[in-house]
Amino acid sequence: MQFFYRCNVQIKVLNKICKNFLRYILNLIIIVADKRVMKTLVILYADSRSLHIFDHIFDGKSAFERCLCWADSCKKLSDSEIVVLADKSIESECYSVLNKCNQNAELLVQEKWTIHNLFQAFAECTEKTGAENVIFAWADQPFLNLGITEKILSDHIEFSGEYTFAEGYPAGLCPEVINAGTCRILSQLSESVKKEIGKQILTRTSVFDLIKSDINSFEVETVISDVDYRLFRMNFNCGTKNNTEACKELFSMGVEKKNIEEISSEASKNVKILKTLPSYYNISITDYCSRRSIYIPSEMEKENDSSYMPLEQFKELVKKISLFSESAVVSLSAWGEACAHPNFVEFVKAVLSEPGLSVLIETDGLHLTEDMCREIKEKLDSVAELIDGGEGREKIYWIVKLDAASKEKYMEINNGGEGFEKANSAVTLLAKYFSGSVYPQFVRMNENEDELEKFYRFWSDKNSPSCGKVIIQKYSSCCKLMAERKPADLSPLERNPCWHIRRDLTILSDGTVCFCREMLRKNSVGNVFSDSLEDLWNKLTDEVQNHMKNKYSEMCGKCDEFYTFSF
Repeated sequence: MQFFYRCNVQIKVLNKICKNFLRYILNLIIIVADKRVMKTLVILYADSRSLHIFDHIFDGKSAFERCLCWADSCKKLSDSEIVVLADKSIESECYSVLNKCNQNAELLVQEKWTIHNLFQAFAECTEKTGAENVIFAWADQPFLNLGITEKILSDHIEFSGEYTFAEGYPAGLCPEVINAGTCRILSQLSESVKKEIGKQILTRTSVFDLIKSDINSFEVETVISDVDYRLFRMNFNCGTKNNTEACKELFSMGVEKKNIEEISSEASKNVKILKTLPSYYNISITDYCSRRSIYIPSEMEKENDSSYMPLEQFKELVKKISLFSESAVVSLSAWGEACAHPNFVEFVKAVLSEPGLSVLIETDGLHLTEDMCREIKEKLDSVAELIDGGEGREKIYWIVKLDAASKEKYMEINNGGEGFEKANSAVTLLAKYFSGSVYPQFVRMNENEDELEKFYRFWSDKNSPSCGKVIIQKYSSCCKLMAERKPADLSPLERNPCWHIRRDLTILSDGTVCFCREMLRKNSVGNVFSDSLEDLWNKLTDEVQNHMKNKYSEMCGKCDEFYTFSF
């Protein structure tokens, strides 16, 4: 009896296994069938801020042409049609390329595309064509990869995703996939509940930015790279000059027949991709400081020094920066109090006048006046839109150095210096003219660690004068040239090639170009008023290559700023 009972149980278990197996096979057949018949819309966005989208730099082809080839190859993955969204100012160029490539793609034009316009176009196009999903990418990404596109689309369908993207790969290689129904929902959201977001001009992260504003309401799937390449900050698009240089180098490596893992790995080992052009110019326009902070090296800021960078020389420098980098952030605040310069407002205006440049001012707020703010705001309102390749930068940023939540602590940090009320009121004054671009800053040290939470809670509140904007800045001992004050070691276990020598150029008030900001005046590579920017920049390349081999100079070996970055 027991024997028959055991046999019966085993038969039941076997029957259950067979049923589950058959169900699994049936699901696979349905998924494969869905992939074959499911209609997909490939949508490319051509932005007028993409400065090199039409440059014929890839064996006679432009980034836009290569994107169209990729879009056409997506037809191998599913029944698909192509739609191009473009800014009005480049409509004729887009038509010209479409005719040249013999592409029967629909071209939709707006004066300027907002997030709501984008999702409205997604919803209308999917409804018109009957497409169930949208594959979306910017039209200036010449290395969009068909292999990873297939993987993203496959996972999106298999797991019934509403939004699917890839994470960990270099930017510019992977598209995003959005379900048609989700497009309609996001179109409605961006016109109602998320109206303020919907009004924003498109950036490269706009799709995810809208979804993450209510992320628990959506089924989000992610294709994750085995190796996380984000720490290299590689970006393969032709929106800016520095990213275009990286694209040129990647193309010269012969990546056409390589998979995305090979492309990513080889790119991460190429110094010409990791270090293209400076994207951040950290400039001291004066050595004068109005307060003696304990975290500022005494040799870099002087209370009674009248060394000011001449305005005319600075204007020439800004022109050189614009020609060399084309798109960059110019900080007037490497050392010294920029607002104390007699021609401070004119310095800011000089940067604002260049369409590819942003300006950042880091100030203690003690020399700031309403007249300064008003004059700079008038200039800001009169200049052309920032050309940044769609990266979403602001034209101006303000950082106010507070470092404390109480007057007593402020005086301790600044060696008894007064000005706590004035510094705090500077945030309110700046926010009146530059709302959303003002950041109170707290340099985290042993001396003020007890006020960190209070400071953060106040300024991170959306009802604070800064509207919730705040920066908690890491303390730097400047390659151990100063006392160690940091309360916690946040550095990663493994070093990466320093972002600062890959992306920054530090210039002192007399034009001296430092090896990097952290070395102070220890190592100079030349002078910006007598040497070319290209020659000065190239002098840092050998050290970047050494970092890639885990070899460090004495000063670099003592530094723990390698994992921090500005822009």
